[in-house]
Amino acid sequence: MRQKVRTAVKNLLTAALDFALPWQCLLCQSTNHSAASPDNRRSFCQSCLELLAPEIENRCERCGAAVGAYVITSRGCVHCRKKPIRFDSVVCLSMYDDAIRKAILSGKWSHSTVIMEALAQLLADRRHAELHALRPQIVIPVPQSVPSRLTRHFNSATLIADVLARRLGVPVDHHILKRSRNSRPQKRVAVQQRFENQKDAFALNDAHLLKGMRVLLVDDVLTTGATCSEAARLLKKNRAASCPVAVIARVLDASA
Repeated sequence: MRQKVRTAVKNLLTAALDFALPWQCLLCQSTNHSAASPDNRRSFCQSCLELLAPEIENRCERCGAAVGAYVITSRGCVHCRKKPIRFDSVVCLSMYDDAIRKAILSGKWSHSTVIMEALAQLLADRRHAELHALRPQIVIPVPQSVPSRLTRHFNSATLIADVLARRLGVPVDHHILKRSRNSRPQKRVAVQQRFENQKDAFALNDAHLLKGMRVLLVDDVLTTGATCSEAARLLKKNRAASCPVAVIARVLDASA
């Protein structure tokens, strides 16, 4: 009886909330309740959800890029094979196509954290098995540069890291990895020079805490991998046991 009462009250409150604050898809702004995704009802409609989190049949084991069904990627793929990547692997929600690009850019430049948190929840839901298989002991976000801190309202990587850490049941550390210098924005640097541009861009606080730790490094997007690679190099230099990367999107076009 009590359970029936609780269910009835919950349904009543939900109906009242929907009346006062009608549901709306964060991406397409649809208010059609019938289009709402049952497993992510307060974020994206079903159509947008399929665009944001498509099934990717085969991804590179090294960099997370989508590749052909029969491509062997144990030593990398065409997108990463000749690059000095230092992280171990990449878990991503999607390739950087039109839908995910719109969502990420809207989220990064918004005053609200709602979209980025919703994308992070989607990453945690849809890539649950992959993330748990990494068995991370600590989650570390890639820190912002000073110009980014001044022009953006929050650090997307920090929001994503917080969500993933809660879902994985492990601590997140926002301070152990820091910027040691302000490198040029990667988009303004030739693709061939991006690894050099990030060289020695990071430093550590309390580096001794990393000894033997399985670290999950988190950012919003990964393009050439130069930024995450330099951070992973430093973490492993200070005896982190492993350093895979988790991002919302993997960018295949370095000019994007």
